[in-house]
Amino acid sequence: MSLNRVLLYTAAFTGAALISAFRMDEGTMRLMGMKTSTDRTVISYHENKSVSSLLTMHNSSDGVYTTTRIPVYENGRLVKMFITDEESTSEPRLFSSFDYSDKQEIIRISYYLGNAVHAYDSLVYNSEGRIVERYYFDRTRSKAPFTNNSFQRYNWDRNGNIVSVDNMGRPDPKLPFTHGSTTVYQYDGHPNIQRSIPLLAYLVDVAAINLSANNIVSETIQPANGGRAIVNRYKYAYKDKKYPSHVTATFSGNEGSVITELEWSE
Repeated sequence: MSLNRVLLYTAAFTGAALISAFRMDEGTMRLMGMKTSTDRTVISYHENKSVSSLLTMHNSSDGVYTTTRIPVYENGRLVKMFITDEESTSEPRLFSSFDYSDKQEIIRISYYLGNAVHAYDSLVYNSEGRIVERYYFDRTRSKAPFTNNSFQRYNWDRNGNIVSVDNMGRPDPKLPFTHGSTTVYQYDGHPNIQRSIPLLAYLVDVAAINLSANNIVSETIQPANGGRAIVNRYKYAYKDKKYPSHVTATFSGNEGSVITELEWSE
């Protein structure tokens, strides 16, 4: 299976996970799964509430495609993630590994193709321990040097939410970075359950949906060249007025909406 397809379905999980929820009863409620008309994600936990596996099933005209992400911990730290899929061997294969700073912050996420690192994210934190920059490095050949042609700048508010992300890029490492677009987020006042799941952002995506304190209600992607903005909106429905039973997402340029059902357990 190609890496692009792995990333496609990783992104599919991120899309389904782009549905925030709420931390209830001081953490006694746990998010167990998410389901749309085409996708289902099942989250399994260890006794200490760390994620033990992420199972994603995607339905398409070609049938059902399944991937499983398996985190590995050492001394309470996330160190690796393996992945299995229907088109590879039955043995899990290494997908990513994690390096830490002296402050025990994850500063590098390495991505593997075969047994070799083919790309990595380099993360920069502020004094409050929040990610403020994310640099992506890759290489075109196995023995070629890594190059950095894109990075993201995260802008936080005092409530612990990422209010905007500046996306920077360049066609060649010899050229300066230019501003490609800015993504602006608006939030409600409810706690984000995804941030309460230990290390979920590093397993899925280091993005506002998994890092911010509250739930995203709108996402506006504005091109730097003044082009038409893309606006996505999210509306939450409560179960017994305590926690959301589902979320309705409407995406710019698409008719209709996507409903994600949320599954809970104590």
